[in-house]
Amino acid sequence: MSIVDPNRMGVVTFQAFIDFMSRETADTDTADQVMASFKILAGDKNYITVDELRRELPPDQAEYCIARMAPYTGRDAVPGALDYMSFSTALYGESDL
Repeated sequence: MSIVDPNRMGVVTFQAFIDFMSRETADTDTADQVMASFKILAGDKNYITVDELRRELPPDQAEYCIARMAPYTGRDAVPGALDYMSFSTALYGESDL
């Protein structure tokens, strides 16, 4: 509240609320942005491999993703392919992990 009501009047103006929400959401990724990032890491493929995750991400992030990504089952899948699309939407509450 102190951010949107610095004078502690107990009232938040609409403009203060809009300014706050604009600042809060400006640095937030969307599922689409995360999927686009994974697609780049995956070399434009619809899946990503364990090796690619371990090569491109810090160890803790790579292991987090590996532990939670479902196997990719598309027609272009290779052994060990992981589904970064369902993982990305699940991160943002758009589906279940």
